[in-house]
Amino acid sequence: MKTLSIITAGLAALSLAACNDAPPPAGAAAAPAPAAAERNPLDLRRTTLLVRDLDASLALYRDALGMTVTYDQMITSRDGSSQSRLVLLKANDDRIGMLGLWELADAADAPPPAVPDEGFETGDIVLLFNTSELDTVFPAAAEVPGVRVMSEPTMREYPGDGVTYQVMVSMLRDPDGHIVELNRRVYPPLDWD
Repeated sequence: MKTLSIITAGLAALSLAACNDAPPPAGAAAAPAPAAAERNPLDLRRTTLLVRDLDASLALYRDALGMTVTYDQMITSRDGSSQSRLVLLKANDDRIGMLGLWELADAADAPPPAVPDEGFETGDIVLLFNTSELDTVFPAAAEVPGVRVMSEPTMREYPGDGVTYQVMVSMLRDPDGHIVELNRRVYPPLDWD
């Protein structure tokens, strides 16, 4: 029940934080809004991972992958009996695709995750990050304590609409067993290449 109270308090805080849209930088033109008929009724704003050691997770997501911390707060449960820490990180967008790392009050007591030695299985979630700097990002991520390399960067081909996508793909497990795919699209290149 204590964990449920902490989660409820944290979700309330997140809901309030999610309502604060950052204004565009001074001098920046606002992007035109798609017509209502073209927009899906929702955006996937953030994925939040429950972690055992927030600092170990920050060593990967902030330090090695280069995500930027936008929120770092202690959250007190409704009954005041415990605190948890929530950190939100962004890649390139201030509104979508953000990552939350949440260390609950009793997280240090949680057992290590039971994950297969190789591969993954139904029910696993894969966080996919594109990077134009895979040659430097992957080795930095692989060196983080607690991170396990599942596969080194390898060329893969994916069929598409009239094109075969060529992608360098690598896979890691973070310190809590979450799967992280780091990839670089080779052909056709992404806009930043």
